[in-house]
Amino acid sequence: MTNNQQSVKSALRYGFIGAPFLVFIYECYANVMPAIAIAMAVGGIVFVAVRLCKYELSDGLSAGAFFLVISAGLGLFLEIMLHDRIVAFLEKSSKYFHLDFKETIMFVVQIVLCYVLLFIIIIGKAGVRAAINKIKNNGERSATFIENAFSEDDE
Repeated sequence: MTNNQQSVKSALRYGFIGAPFLVFIYECYANVMPAIAIAMAVGGIVFVAVRLCKYELSDGLSAGAFFLVISAGLGLFLEIMLHDRIVAFLEKSSKYFHLDFKETIMFVVQIVLCYVLLFIIIIGKAGVRAAINKIKNNGERSATFIENAFSEDDE
């Protein structure tokens, strides 16, 4: 299996896990505490980003995009399908707090920023990896130049 296939398989797995997690985060945002919900979202996104960083940059970015589409699309579908049942379940034991339009938009913006964080982490890790490789290559070239400068074969 190629790296691209493995990265897409990982993104698919994380996307199917992330979709119900996104619904859970929305309900926590509305009924528990927004800071806790966003902290859970950031934690989940960082976990997925770190897992996708092990692939090359192009494979990681395509897997990140695939994860975004699967988790956001399926999460929206699950929210539409399950929201009424969740409201009924929560109203049995306590009061359900509905988000108004402005709060819903704020939630969506914060989640989009979390997804942007995913791509920043993947690109940043690739940049650090490239910088480390460049430093290693420069060190090896410098060692070769120093060896050649003091070699006695030039006489």
